[in-house]
Amino acid sequence: MNAESTAFRSSRPAVVLAPGGEGARAAAWLLAWPMRLAATPMGRRLLAAAVLAVVAVAGVGYLYDSADQPREAAVFRVAGVGGQAAGATRRAAVDRQTAAAPARAKRAASAAEVAAAWWAARQKVAAGKVRSLQQRRVSASEVQVLVVAEGARARMPSEYVTVRKGPSGWKVP
Repeated sequence: MNAESTAFRSSRPAVVLAPGGEGARAAAWLLAWPMRLAATPMGRRLLAAAVLAVVAVAGVGYLYDSADQPREAAVFRVAGVGGQAAGATRRAAVDRQTAAAPARAKRAASAAEVAAAWWAARQKVAAGKVRSLQQRRVSASEVQVLVVAEGARARMPSEYVTVRKGPSGWKVP
């Protein structure tokens, strides 16, 4: 016989509990439940499905949490015109250009700016409430600009405005 034989000594109890009562017995049953479940083939499948579900939920949650951070709120303004900081930078650049070449100091309005101003007047809203979304070139001197106006009660009328370039700049025909 070897020293590991259990014939001469009693086996240990499966769960060693501190003296207590029903509460300790219920806690031991609850703690042993996953191991008893894992002892059966169906239990192993259920535990594997639960682990995969937890990993999938944690992975998707991480991906949503680490997405691109939202940018600062966009100001609804006429296309091609920046905010106050961009305006100050643009003014500084214009001042530098004026010192170098006085003829280039006044910049002609772009097609988007002209279309946005025309659409603002037509919709009777402030120019700051109109935005140019895109442009498509029809010919060398004609562009269609998609403009949208922020109206009252979630109304946002939009339209393609045709703008033609003449000797004096862009104009809506």
